[in-house]
Amino acid sequence: MLPRTDPFELPSVSHEITVVLQKGSRLEGRLQFEGTARIDGEFKGEIFTPDILLLGDEAQVSGQIEADVVVISGKFTGDIFATHRVEIQAPAVVKGTIKTAVLQVEEGAVFDGQTKMLGPLPALRQERHSDLGESLKP
Repeated sequence: MLPRTDPFELPSVSHEITVVLQKGSRLEGRLQFEGTARIDGEFKGEIFTPDILLLGDEAQVSGQIEADVVVISGKFTGDIFATHRVEIQAPAVVKGTIKTAVLQVEEGAVFDGQTKMLGPLPALRQERHSDLGESLKP
């Protein structure tokens, strides 16, 4: 991931996808990776990345996510901590708690939960360590 000078400069989600969980796949556990990942199958557990996570239209994900950017078009239930932004795109259905600097909910998408809008990057790092606790660190 390229360094940013502006803490709110939003990275592009057009990066090459390095991790894929195909439609029809099921996985449970802890997923940790670098680069952009796309999930179109079912996942239950924890996901950690300093980069981008894409949940496709067919995705069914539950658990905890910690990432730089999260883009959701499928179904998600759980907690999200995103350093820069979360995008909820139609036809997504998201239930849970979101902590991020930028939240975008597209018309036709559903978000049922709580959100905490966070400040600049240094504050986000402190927030992550105090709110998520040691159990969520990779």
